[in-house]
Amino acid sequence: MTIFARLFAAGILAGSALAAGAACAQQWPNGPVTIVVPFVPGGTTDILGRLAAEILQNEYKSSFVVENRTGAGGVIGNTSVARAAPDGQTLLLAPTALGIVPFVSKNVPYDTRRDLKPVTLMAYTYNIMVVSPQLNVKTVQDFIDLAKSSALPLNYASPGIGTPTHLGVEVFAKENGFTLRHVPYRGAAPALTDLMSGEINMMFVDLAPGIPLVEAGKIRALGILTPQRLPSLPDMPAVSETAKGFYLVGWQGLLAPGGTPDAIVERINAPIVAYLKTKAAAERLQKIGVDVKWSSPPEMREWIDSQLNYWEKTAKGAGIVPQ
Repeated sequence: MTIFARLFAAGILAGSALAAGAACAQQWPNGPVTIVVPFVPGGTTDILGRLAAEILQNEYKSSFVVENRTGAGGVIGNTSVARAAPDGQTLLLAPTALGIVPFVSKNVPYDTRRDLKPVTLMAYTYNIMVVSPQLNVKTVQDFIDLAKSSALPLNYASPGIGTPTHLGVEVFAKENGFTLRHVPYRGAAPALTDLMSGEINMMFVDLAPGIPLVEAGKIRALGILTPQRLPSLPDMPAVSETAKGFYLVGWQGLLAPGGTPDAIVERINAPIVAYLKTKAAAERLQKIGVDVKWSSPPEMREWIDSQLNYWEKTAKGAGIVPQ
């Protein structure tokens, strides 16, 4: 076969693949679509997963169901999508933890870059440092002083090993010269329950589930984990005002199994991005303490690559040993 013939044959095959992908996309969704949320109901990831389901259901007049598959800092839910058929019928709403778990958990059974295909970012999220009302501290400095002077280490909760708040607290403790005992949960909601009762001393938590409990007096906020105070919460100090340069800002995004045709990914991306660009979306998400963010699939790919590189360096710098 001549070089020309080989190139011609390759072109025919590529064209056939594109045509098949386009035809498959026109048939999508082919029945109910499951959006996996790898944490328990009630948190920011769950809220955004249900928003994505609502947008897509309105657009395509088909069934989009959120399923909470929890455990192992998100690994169980992530794995279920990474191993799912690449047909767009199973999706993943993942938070910052997606870029962290490969560096804090042993034997993660999927490759983030290969086995998950980005669709779009949806939001940037903010965390607050909160303590049990039974803990006699009112400021970040009070907590640091107590942690340093306590005969036994204070404890802290996270939604699971490998989550950003797990790693964030470890970095915070190391940079300020003390140690804390980690108590992992399957999500923020059960951790907050134990924080209210006093079983847990402290945690970093998203604004969405945290602020209502702060306002109700059930937990106490010491500061927000942003570089500066938020205009929407001007009376809440930034943790960085005490722990210089320390902050923790997260993200949330939608992904599909690796190998999902680009044409299907575009059909998922388009209505979500169109909605996120509206004023109504910005106002709706600001009420739960997140900022709207959208992207093309390639832009999200670049973002996830940068997050994997950042958290690998951060985990090593904090001395985190995969567990």
